[in-house]
Amino acid sequence: MTIRCICIDDEPLARQGIKLALQPYANFELVAQYGAADEYLKEIEANHAPDADVLFVDIEMPRMNGFELIEQLDSKLPLITFVTAYDQYAIKAFEQQALDYILKPILEDRFAQVVERIEKAIQQPKSIDETESLKKKISILKQQITLDEATLSIKTDEGYFRVKVTDILFIESVGDHVCIHLSQNQLITRNTLKSYVAELSEHGFHQIHKSSLVNIKHVASIKKLRFADYQITMSNKEELKVSRRYKSIMDYI
Repeated sequence: MTIRCICIDDEPLARQGIKLALQPYANFELVAQYGAADEYLKEIEANHAPDADVLFVDIEMPRMNGFELIEQLDSKLPLITFVTAYDQYAIKAFEQQALDYILKPILEDRFAQVVERIEKAIQQPKSIDETESLKKKISILKQQITLDEATLSIKTDEGYFRVKVTDILFIESVGDHVCIHLSQNQLITRNTLKSYVAELSEHGFHQIHKSSLVNIKHVASIKKLRFADYQITMSNKEELKVSRRYKSIMDYI
């Protein structure tokens, strides 16, 4: 059985990468390539787009991204494999939502895994309910990636600094100042810890002490201490104590 594939990516080298990656697999055929998502939609509307079993879809594209394309496809969807350059946190989101992906640049071993999953999935055709489920998952992923790409403007005595929220390991109150701990450096601001607790709650930050706020994604390990206390080790090896008042954080780790 020939598995018909379409690649949609605004980067010519990326489209060439998919073409080359498919060459060792005789049962896979790349039947069409498109440089834009809206270009593919126009071909569908004109009944010129070839039938496909699999879409290799880039996420970041001008005018319309890969997520928006999938949401606009009304009929039963082919199997979707996203092509992405997103960082490890977004990749984790894909895994949790059970969508397949290829990380740029394409690795031979990883592509072999994708091919194997496609071959198994082809034997179990997707139902309309599964198509709707996929679109719901995409909606969740869009929200997750929006959170992962959020930035925070931090005012210090040296000026303003804009940092990605996901780059913040933890925040601690030190006297009349607040220290923002990043993987490579620290920023000192006169803002309050309380303000960050409110602003960062939807980004996976939890208070563990009256003077500490941590990013759950950067928690490396937890150790139980005496008297029901806990100690958290962050990804930069810093150790922080969890006070009993905030031990409910264990439900999120």
